[in-house]
Amino acid sequence: MANIQRLCIVTAFAGATVAAPGAAATAHPAPTIKPGAAVSFSHALRAPVEPNGAGVIELTINEEYETGAIQLVATSDGLDLATASRSTTISMDGASQHRWDVYFDAPAGGVYYIDFAATVEDAGGSATRSYSVAVQVGDQAAFAKPQADDVALDAAGNAVVIMEAEETISE
Repeated sequence: MANIQRLCIVTAFAGATVAAPGAAATAHPAPTIKPGAAVSFSHALRAPVEPNGAGVIELTINEEYETGAIQLVATSDGLDLATASRSTTISMDGASQHRWDVYFDAPAGGVYYIDFAATVEDAGGSATRSYSVAVQVGDQAAFAKPQADDVALDAAGNAVVIMEAEETISE
């Protein structure tokens, strides 16, 4: 007979409060910093993209360097990136926020990704950071995850999916 043990894992995130049952909550002591380039990204899709249409991703790059340059490279499987949108170099002298418009053509509907690789070159050497953007082309409802037929609520009110299964227990 198998011996079953339960393992409880608690993960604390930067800035989160952690408390055991009955104990006072305390703040997590330090934020987590990823290794690599001190660069962060955000993005916006200018407008919805239809199959056989064109689109633009507005990529915002925030960096924490005084001098140097960022080499950005964009790649995608499925979307045709404009030649000028495949790579660029941005000077980090001056402003710490930069914008890069990436133009693409979408030959068919679906979900695609544009992957960005940033390499920072400064006096301290080089470091990298990557970022991916999901691009929805066409009707979003057509690509939605199908709903399960047998959905019920458990005792706590959570939605559960009832699926057929066969289990064989051998000793």
